[in-house]
Amino acid sequence: MINPVFMIAIPLILAFLSLVAARIKKWLLLSGVLINIAILFFLEKGETVIGGFKPPFGINLILDNYSMVGLALAGLLLLAGVVLSLDKADKYSTVLLTALAGINGMLLTGDLFNLFIFMEITIISAYILSTAGKKPEYSFNYLVIGSIGSVFYLAGLVVFYSLTGTLNMADLAAQNLSMGTPELLVPLFLIFTAFAIEAKLIPFGGWVKGVYGNSNRLTGALFASVYASTVLFVFGRVFNEVFALSGAVQTIIVLIGVVTFAFGEAAAFRQVKMRRILLYSSIGQSGLAAALFALGLIFPAVLLVISNAVSKFIMFSITGKLREIYKTDDYTDLKGVFFSNKLTGIAFSISAMSLIGLPLFFGFYAKLNALTALFNGGNWFIPAVILLFAIVEGAYFIRLLIALWAPGKEGEIADKSHAVGEIRIFNIKKSILVFILSLVILAAGLIPDLAGKLISSDSGFMGGDGPAFTMSQLKGGE
Repeated sequence: MINPVFMIAIPLILAFLSLVAARIKKWLLLSGVLINIAILFFLEKGETVIGGFKPPFGINLILDNYSMVGLALAGLLLLAGVVLSLDKADKYSTVLLTALAGINGMLLTGDLFNLFIFMEITIISAYILSTAGKKPEYSFNYLVIGSIGSVFYLAGLVVFYSLTGTLNMADLAAQNLSMGTPELLVPLFLIFTAFAIEAKLIPFGGWVKGVYGNSNRLTGALFASVYASTVLFVFGRVFNEVFALSGAVQTIIVLIGVVTFAFGEAAAFRQVKMRRILLYSSIGQSGLAAALFALGLIFPAVLLVISNAVSKFIMFSITGKLREIYKTDDYTDLKGVFFSNKLTGIAFSISAMSLIGLPLFFGFYAKLNALTALFNGGNWFIPAVILLFAIVEGAYFIRLLIALWAPGKEGEIADKSHAVGEIRIFNIKKSILVFILSLVILAAGLIPDLAGKLISSDSGFMGGDGPAFTMSQLKGGE
């Protein structure tokens, strides 16, 4: 079995080598993301102590089923992003390898201070990647807001350490800290703010519009999938396993998540530019996932994060490529673009329908589990909000799909001559890759019970948190 520390060490070593061997940095990047996936099959689960000093004094890594799911999701999507956009990833090889080390560290660490270190590595990489949009003012805005979040997080750690004498996650969890205690509210708010900035929660996500709205096919896909899912996975661990939320604190965080969800979906409905639609949809889904995590509904939240990450990766990748080809992502100027790109169009459509939550798609299983878990907990308000804005979400995605598939104006017979163009979006190999990713969404929706077992089968953080709803129940089974 392989020590999980190699998930951090190998990308860092390859990042250094990419600096001194610039001619082969592209191949170092490809090797790094491939090795990262290969290692997953041989990792040793449990606690790994680094340096010989036992926690809470030493550094430790925790590999359980929860972190394994996060590592697999982030690693596979990063690999797909590099393969799909290798021409753009080449320029950022060192940055992406460094980001991979930071992301793995965030998901594995068992200490809040080391989490801060890995978050800084990851976020600094994100600052650099955001410059690919060639709008330095938006990158600077992200840098300023992100730096404020980092200061808040570090200040919260200082206060927590002075009060508890430890920053080890397991040690803090064992103390059963009451979040209603006045002296703990300030550091908790500081740490929450730092996460809320990166998780795009209102009113802390002011940087998102500029960065996501001016992203290319590489950065948009990675920000909306790899970065977003990693932050939400860590958010779920910290605000469940480390700090057990309850009372007014829990209510406030849940309310922030629900308001973010409602705002994001409503804002997406008003957009005509595809990147704007996807960024506001990402904000909304992030808010809903954060609310579920805050309520302790870990399994439904993880399903939602996975569904959103894979779908947004596909949709941002395709949208970014359309922007490159046609110099616009206004869907009213891209009518019928899928008419000559059916494989890519099907992949985009599957992703959109999964996000809407239509039956037979993985997004349906994710939302159904969320609704069932909420109803079982006696919560009726949030399900009502989810169902209401599912209609809104369905309206703007269906409107988008109709425009991209139907050439010409209303009343005209669908024909190539009426389409915006016949340019191939991706070459055949990349089209097949995107299509295969979309088939994963469809397969997970068709056999969701298997997908659920793969996510929650092992002992650990999610050991006792399985599906709130299975398809066998729908069929009348046990």
